[in-house]
Amino acid sequence: METDEYAIWRTAPDASRLCYQHFLWRELFNGNIHPSIKLEDRQGLRIAEFAAGHCLWAMQVAQEFPLAAVEASDIDLNLVPPSSERPSNLSIAKWSFFDRVPEKWLGAFDLIHIRLLIQPFAGFQDPRPVLEKFVSMLKPGGYLQWDEYDYADADKGHVYSVDNPEHVPNPHETHNSSTRIWQLIMDTFGWPQEHFAKLSTYFTEAGLEEVQDHKIRPPPSVFRAFHEHWYALIAQLLPVLEAKDVTAGIEARKLVTQIREDSQRHGVFSAHITKFVVGRKRDDKSDARLLRSKL
Repeated sequence: METDEYAIWRTAPDASRLCYQHFLWRELFNGNIHPSIKLEDRQGLRIAEFAAGHCLWAMQVAQEFPLAAVEASDIDLNLVPPSSERPSNLSIAKWSFFDRVPEKWLGAFDLIHIRLLIQPFAGFQDPRPVLEKFVSMLKPGGYLQWDEYDYADADKGHVYSVDNPEHVPNPHETHNSSTRIWQLIMDTFGWPQEHFAKLSTYFTEAGLEEVQDHKIRPPPSVFRAFHEHWYALIAQLLPVLEAKDVTAGIEARKLVTQIREDSQRHGVFSAHITKFVVGRKRDDKSDARLLRSKL
């Protein structure tokens, strides 16, 4: 991200869209932190969010854990609220996860949270070197929570009918506008969907334990809201897409028209499957359990 392409979207509309998306994810998972993560009994609790954007996740977690030291960082801090609006236990820093890890962060955190990082890896970059950095910043027994959409299933299983919410129309035969534009965007920007579909495997290879790949298909109560967010994201992406590939841009605009018709005329919406990938760094207790299992 030498040119920090995402900077194109650091605007008021994008901040609003990201906040909207945050509350949708919070509603979907009934909170900010995966229920398998246990932090209540930890002393000197430190929590970090990298690529924090507007810092809404970090601010809410700082309020949930007022005795914890919460740190948030991003390559750009233009979306971060002023200090007067932030919890006193939240600190902000400018940092790119492509840079070297500061010494003060090595082995420092009980929980690291990251969300929706596929775009910075445009050009089909492998995320594993960055994953290793995140793992290096965990305390023994610390957790890594990585939230993404399910890119492996981006071409199926995310189209909803209001007439029958339990039935997913076959997107390859009907109402395939959202399916096609999703794939068009990933192909044009070179987002490494195959790598991101393997995050749970990469977690295990990086030495994390108790790995979970928890997927949720948005229920009917929120699928229209997810669709509206998706439509807003496409609108922001279109000018960038057209600048990269004129032909792709022309096709995308036609698909946007079809997406609108699918929702307004046919009552069909798109709401992509979400997932939490969670893993825990080995600690002394884990080693003791492993030793006992071998005896």
